[in-house]
Amino acid sequence: MEYGSGLALVKVPEAFLYEEDGTIADEVLSGWAVRLLEARQDRNGRVPVETYYGYRGWIDPGVLKPVTARELIRRETSGDALVVRKRMADLLAAPKVQGALLATYSRGSILEKTGEEKAGYLPVRAADGKTGYLAASSLMARRDSDGYFNQGGDDWFLHQKNLTAIPEETLRKQVVEMAESYLGVQYRWGGTSGAGIDCSGLVSMAYRLCGILIYRDAQIRPEYPIHEIPWEDKKPGDLLFMKGHVAMYLGEGRYLHSTGYARDFGCVYASLVPGAPGYREDLDGKWEKAGSLYPLASK
Repeated sequence: MEYGSGLALVKVPEAFLYEEDGTIADEVLSGWAVRLLEARQDRNGRVPVETYYGYRGWIDPGVLKPVTARELIRRETSGDALVVRKRMADLLAAPKVQGALLATYSRGSILEKTGEEKAGYLPVRAADGKTGYLAASSLMARRDSDGYFNQGGDDWFLHQKNLTAIPEETLRKQVVEMAESYLGVQYRWGGTSGAGIDCSGLVSMAYRLCGILIYRDAQIRPEYPIHEIPWEDKKPGDLLFMKGHVAMYLGEGRYLHSTGYARDFGCVYASLVPGAPGYREDLDGKWEKAGSLYPLASK
């Protein structure tokens, strides 16, 4: 496979990135951009890539479609790039519920609109070139402050165009609602999809779908906009961290997280308050810090 510019799109509905030791690192979805880091393969035939949100891993090159920087820019300037907003959405061969099922895409997948709405359906094209119809209510415009299509330099994936574009209280409400939309999804290590999601996948997807790139793992990193705040200052939409785990705070002692804990095993409500529904005694004393996008750090 020739990459030319080193850029590619994920062309399958879902695919995994792996660590060098073969364990799962991340899950990438249809229409997401990556760039090839080196022209070599590991013993499993995987190639090293970096996602547009700055995460690295090894991926099967067969799931990638090489593209040029110009093509990424065209997708942005056309205004036709749309994001799946429902947990899962079927691509149908005709604009009706009886249409043949062509593929199923998870929330966060990116497709291109190819025409006007018809009977509640939009004609779209997937990254692999497959065309069909998705229910219009299953799609939303990209909230593109993440600079997804930017190019140039080593930080093409990490441009945050305007973190102040959305008022603070509005954004807090939006990220909480986006996180809550994953309630009931099973836990999946490395997962980011409506089929399965892990703790950092949940909070990073909630922010990403609102146009803000935060770090993919349960850590605070200086090159990303989440920064530590005093524990007592946490508000809805802020993040709670312990070693190897992250959750989203909802207010009044409640939080939302995706957990591999056998009792819950998925995205559930929980509480910091002893005796309250969802309280986890086994987590008492393990929370280390809170992180927030606000107040906005000057860069």
